[in-house]
Amino acid sequence: MANPHRMFVLLLWLALPIAGLHAQGPSPQIYDVVWQTPSEDASGSMPLGNGDIGVNAWVTPDGTLSFYISKTDCWSENGRLLKVGRVHITMDPPLDPYADFSQRLSLKNGAMFVQAGSGADQVVVELWVDANQEAIHVLIESESERSATAEIDLWRTERTLYPLAEVSDLMEDRSQPNKLYHDVYVEPDTVLEGRPNRIGWYHYNQKSVGPAFTAELQGLTEFLEDQTDPLLHRIFGALIVNKQGVRVDDHHLLSPNSKQHRFDIWVSTEHPSTPEQWLANIEKRAIEFSEMEFLPWHNLHKMWWEYFWKRSWINITQTKSSFQMPHNEHPVRIGEDQGGGNRFRGEIERMTILPFMQKAQPTIGAIADSSEWIFPNGFTVEAWIRPGKQGAGGGRIVDKTTPGGADGWLFDTYPGNSLRFIVGNRQLSVPDILPVDTRVHVAAKVDPQNSAMTIWMNGVKVAESDPNQHSDAFTVAQAYALQRWVDACAGRGKFPIKFNGSIFTTPHEGKFGDADYRRWGPGYWWQNTRLPYLSMCASGDAEMMRPLFKMYAEDLMPLLKARTQKYMGHEGAFLPECLYFWGPVFTATYGKVPFAERGADKLQDSRWHKWEWVSGLELVWMMLDYVEHTGDIEFSQEVMIPAAHEFLAFFEQHYPVSQGGKLVMDPSQSLETWWDCTNPMPEVAGLRAVTQRLLALPRKLGKSSEHEFWQQILDITPEIPTWEKDGVTLLAPAERFEAKSNVENPELYAVFPFRLVSFEKDNRELGLRTFENRWDRGSSGWRQEELFLTYLGEGEQAAASLVKRARNKHAGSRFPAFWGPNYDWIPDQDHGGILMRSLQTMLMQTEGRQIYLLPAWPENWNASFKLHAPYKTTISGRVVDGKIIDLVVEPEYRRADINLPQ
Repeated sequence: MANPHRMFVLLLWLALPIAGLHAQGPSPQIYDVVWQTPSEDASGSMPLGNGDIGVNAWVTPDGTLSFYISKTDCWSENGRLLKVGRVHITMDPPLDPYADFSQRLSLKNGAMFVQAGSGADQVVVELWVDANQEAIHVLIESESERSATAEIDLWRTERTLYPLAEVSDLMEDRSQPNKLYHDVYVEPDTVLEGRPNRIGWYHYNQKSVGPAFTAELQGLTEFLEDQTDPLLHRIFGALIVNKQGVRVDDHHLLSPNSKQHRFDIWVSTEHPSTPEQWLANIEKRAIEFSEMEFLPWHNLHKMWWEYFWKRSWINITQTKSSFQMPHNEHPVRIGEDQGGGNRFRGEIERMTILPFMQKAQPTIGAIADSSEWIFPNGFTVEAWIRPGKQGAGGGRIVDKTTPGGADGWLFDTYPGNSLRFIVGNRQLSVPDILPVDTRVHVAAKVDPQNSAMTIWMNGVKVAESDPNQHSDAFTVAQAYALQRWVDACAGRGKFPIKFNGSIFTTPHEGKFGDADYRRWGPGYWWQNTRLPYLSMCASGDAEMMRPLFKMYAEDLMPLLKARTQKYMGHEGAFLPECLYFWGPVFTATYGKVPFAERGADKLQDSRWHKWEWVSGLELVWMMLDYVEHTGDIEFSQEVMIPAAHEFLAFFEQHYPVSQGGKLVMDPSQSLETWWDCTNPMPEVAGLRAVTQRLLALPRKLGKSSEHEFWQQILDITPEIPTWEKDGVTLLAPAERFEAKSNVENPELYAVFPFRLVSFEKDNRELGLRTFENRWDRGSSGWRQEELFLTYLGEGEQAAASLVKRARNKHAGSRFPAFWGPNYDWIPDQDHGGILMRSLQTMLMQTEGRQIYLLPAWPENWNASFKLHAPYKTTISGRVVDGKIIDLVVEPEYRRADINLPQ
């Protein structure tokens, strides 16, 4: 009889899409993140995940592998999305992070690899979050025997009163500064006791603070009283298992001396459940897995990521250098940094800095009159040195940069006795190369014309940069790949991606809170939440949009309809900008006066988005994208069309119609920016764009009555608003707009997201004039400047702005795609979401059946790409000198719909 476990693995292999596995595409390995030194703390962590479970992992200076564990559905009794916990893994003898050390995030393998030591001392560690199971695996292999110990390290260890700043919007009473409606306590985790060859812990919500209170405050108790409390009896935690493991105590699990160790960390959330049920289920899963062959599961994990990377990519190369030499007003300092720290240990006997400084015997400190030295054509620095044993932080040989900044250059020995050359954002290094107490000659050169950096020692070139990897194009392409990685690591869970940190939040020095903290708290803000999802159809990742649709268009729709009826006395549904995942708006947004004590106005007190109704229209717009790309008829008929009806019916029933037969949307507002409006651009553009796309659906999608209703809504929707400025016609934020309060550009919503004004239409100049006259400017966080540019066909401006965005990472985080905090938190998913969608729309835009290639492509970038278009179409090819070559369109008949630049 066949082994049922092996049969199950075989079925999983067969379930993978064959076409994707045979697709030809470049390896994502060129975008791997590689570090050659350890990290002090979690700010130097790498993100990993399987779409639901996440890990922030780093190696500490003492050789410990540390990582936070997160999950998309770990909601506490206070409605906060918590980390599961933290784990450390140590070895004896320990891993040496200063001996041939490397830490690589391998995108192709969906794993992090750590290597240290050589010969008999070599250790290799592989860490991954299983793509097909709720498990994290740590595999340790060494040339000689050593032991390994897993340790549980928790910070929620006792009941503690939260300060307001840590709560961040939850239960906040804005009528009283720094006050909460109720005290909020962190409840401790529970560590399992006395389990054989395993250790574990869980967090169990024995109470629920929020759902009942918000329902009563906002008049929703009647609707929610029959629903299962979303927080009460929710339990989440982890179990660490090692087949040969010896439980040292409830926090430590020892894997005895061996050349190979494997820890399996099972992570699970159940709701509603009990600790007994949760523990029985997670242990059952762990025991069953221990009886299976491990290698096939490992291979299945790698196959999932291989398929993921083959279904879509954008690789960019530079056709000419964009290397701009940085400049500041610091002097050139010898042997120390600008603050007098990081002093070189040893002797610097002679130095040359061409073209300014000839051979000289330097002294420690600043070179006179060197603050005005600029190097537009590059420079060379060479020196004879006799290094001593440097500290872990290395020592400066020569320095002209702000400590920790990217506004200058330096040549030093970080870490320890290495050689490192930094120019602006670009870095080249050779680990552990300098001998102690030996006279050596070192040199470094930067050639901005060829985007080249080199390091020599004793006349031998020991490091040379890849010019492409220092280019603006590479920076953008890597940012795109890494943001797609982060999305895939958190995008397959039960809840939408949190814009303010996703599941990869960590503590940050100088910022308030622990790893559970995120600015703007636990709720969902629509204008922010949508942004990580904008790119998923074109990248072939449309299935990751389903958690977004499930929460907003399925799970919450009954409440949205009930609230509309109760608050406004009519049918349809409005989708508030800010809400908790169970439906009520934020307590601080709604206000302190209970629903029962209010007069005619039952809406929230907060004016920031009191009359902002575009959310539902944007949700339908994104569902239309999903249906066009996937052909999911069932979703269209059961989710999208019913949701569209409710959101459109809201406008038809909520606002009067003028004598001219058009809606008069007043009171209203234009996003958070203009608070007093009539017929705001986002809603007007959204109504027109959504109804036009619905009417273009095949007649089999939607009843005749629905098509008639969509046409009726289109007929009563006003024309997009314009206004005159200095005799020039521009798109307007609204037909009438007053009381500016924020820095969005709602007038450009006719360009993006609703594409009524675009590069191939007659109204392009109207859009360009409006963009040039916009009130507010910026290319970070949720600002959509690059998308306005790409939709208007402005490739050069879009590329320049996108480069700034790609280089604008969080200074306190080591990972190059941890953006923020900007307006939100770290890593800022809005920042990366805009970046991804902008790059896609530079290459390809679609409208209906039409596919436009290179609508906004800069002349000095070449590319290879594969993107997904509507109607299950894939487009791949190369861009060479502004032309598309090697174009492949599948299915082939869709080639007739391709529009190439003239």
